Amino acid sequence: MKHGHAQRVGAYLSKHAILPIQPELSRHWQQCMVVPCFRESPDFLLRLPPRVSGSELLVICVLNRPDSEPDAECNTLLRAYLKAHTEQEISAGLRLCRVTDRADILLLDLEEVEGPTPDQQGVGRARRLGCDLALWLIHSNRITSPWILSSDADARWPEHFIGRGWPDASAGVALPFQHRTEARTDLAKATLIYELWLHVYVYGLESAGSPYAFHTLGSSCAFHAGAYAAVRGMPLRAGAEDFYLLNKLAKVGPIERPSGPPILIEARASARVPFGTGPAVRRLMGGQGSENERFFYHPDCFLALKAVLDQFPLWLEGPKRAATPALEQHLGADLGSNAEAILTQMNVATGIDHARQHGANATARLRHLHTWFDGFRTLKFIHALRERCRADLTYLEFMRQDTLQAKAGDPLALRNAITAPWGWDLS
Repeated sequence: MKHGHAQRVGAYLSKHAILPIQPELSRHWQQCMVVPCFRESPDFLLRLPPRVSGSELLVICVLNRPDSEPDAECNTLLRAYLKAHTEQEISAGLRLCRVTDRADILLLDLEEVEGPTPDQQGVGRARRLGCDLALWLIHSNRITSPWILSSDADARWPEHFIGRGWPDASAGVALPFQHRTEARTDLAKATLIYELWLHVYVYGLESAGSPYAFHTLGSSCAFHAGAYAAVRGMPLRAGAEDFYLLNKLAKVGPIERPSGPPILIEARASARVPFGTGPAVRRLMGGQGSENERFFYHPDCFLALKAVLDQFPLWLEGPKRAATPALEQHLGADLGSNAEAILTQMNVATGIDHARQHGANATARLRHLHTWFDGFRTLKFIHALRERCRADLTYLEFMRQDTLQAKAGDPLALRNAITAPWGWDLS
């Protein structure tokens, strides 16, 4: 790890890390992966990537239980299994395990170390402690690669991404993924439509020219140790912690979007987190069925976003001007006036003034404004348009729109059409 990154990591570990245990291990690994585990079966260990010569992987399993979970025995099966495969008991709540011929497991048992996890921190705290522990091991030269892999117990990583590195200048990586289900079930249909919704959102951001056009799934991403330290770690949130972390990382360096085979995620209609894949799939499976649930953002939301982003250089470099005439010219009175009202409510003038004051040149000023109008504000802008004038569409309504090659066929065909230019090798 380069000197500047090492300094940032050291400063983070001394000031901001949550490390109840700082283990001194004698072993070395090439790379590490962090997996939060709540109510998981030991079966997921068989989905870990096989050992690859020269790419020794340490998987940090963070066993956790939220305050609201009444079943104190929900993690007993996995805990007992890993205890039975213990190679080294390091301290209370931390043990090194070896499971079959796959990766080594470092079990961090948060229940044993600090008790149940506060509900409002949930999986974010589990990921935070796991990543902070990974950072400690990288800083202690026990792990060679500065890249921390982030996964979930329902994900199967291909060997292609194990032991791989990305440029030191990059902050994070959003990897290809694909949900797997049994064919022709309600779960399969709902999961496919949800996955399509994820791709449509990223495609829409990409078409609008947003620098935040990448997926944000905690099961299929990675981040550089130096960048992770620079943004002060994983947010302590019960959901969307992956979104907020990658949003912060994108402000300190590029988010890579590699091509290749996907990480395979087992679909499940889970209620483990307040929002995300599991709750979304449950919603799509309820009511009138996944094809009739109002779920997709209206394509006009992305047209409006593109019009706004296209105006950024003009607003920064020209005289101060009202946004309304330019937006109405491109979007029409209805959509344009609503977009302007939302920007005014978001106080975009403050972002523009800040960028003008702190950017030494046109490129720096534009970067400052995109940092202000980040992935979170982008999402707020789209949600506000939805509430004001462009309601969500059902899948069937979305497919009737003349956009995104929607007339190309069924959800599977559309998913493949969207992901093919990204180089994703989906079956």
